[in-house]
Amino acid sequence: MKTRILTAAAVVALVAALAATTGCTRVRLQDRPETKTTTENKAVALEGATQLSTELRIGVGELTVSGAETSGSAMVADFTYAPPSWQPEVDYSVEGTAGSLVVRQPDSVKAPMFSDMRNEWNVRLAPGVPTELRLQLGVGRSDLDLRGLDITDLNVLTGVGDTTIDLSGPRATDLPARIEAGVGKLVVRLPRSVGVKVDGREDGVGDFSADGFISQGNAWVNEAYSGPGPKIEIDLVRGVGDVTLVLVD
Repeated sequence: MKTRILTAAAVVALVAALAATTGCTRVRLQDRPETKTTTENKAVALEGATQLSTELRIGVGELTVSGAETSGSAMVADFTYAPPSWQPEVDYSVEGTAGSLVVRQPDSVKAPMFSDMRNEWNVRLAPGVPTELRLQLGVGRSDLDLRGLDITDLNVLTGVGDTTIDLSGPRATDLPARIEAGVGKLVVRLPRSVGVKVDGREDGVGDFSADGFISQGNAWVNEAYSGPGPKIEIDLVRGVGDVTLVLVD
């Protein structure tokens, strides 16, 4: 019972914080729901960029992120949404060889009754292009498969809902990352053969599982962390919910 009360309080506090944060979606229910569902395909060419700064901000809905099957695009995406006012805003610009991509749900939207709301993003990002990636997640489920992407810096802010982040696979360079968890289950998949350190295991409310890792102060490290080669170092801020670290061969 104590956990249930604490979790409910955390949800209320988090939703209030999301509503007050610049760039988060503010949802206002309307009396007559719109039922039209739109599916939109969007492709953004690299336009000569050899490095990217990419930011995805979704307020409510389901987000899937993976690597694109072909090169030449900063992003290829499918968006399915209802009401029409939830059409994602996509901005892309290039300065020199640096591309900047921002995809966001509109800051202020009218929403129908909950049974008629739909927002699903399937986003494929440029493979083989060094990318600084920032993800701001609201309410909903997120599946972030970052294998095959050359992520050079990662910042993830979760909201309310379950999130899976897959950082497994080989790495050629170090990866600094910060993950701020809200309310819900968080699973982070990490490579066994690459050195990994995760700080912040003693924060938050909920179970913490890290099979195959070694405790080191307020951090967990894997066996490969003491060896040579690139490292993944994650600054983890836990919220309310279970956190699981999974080592992948």
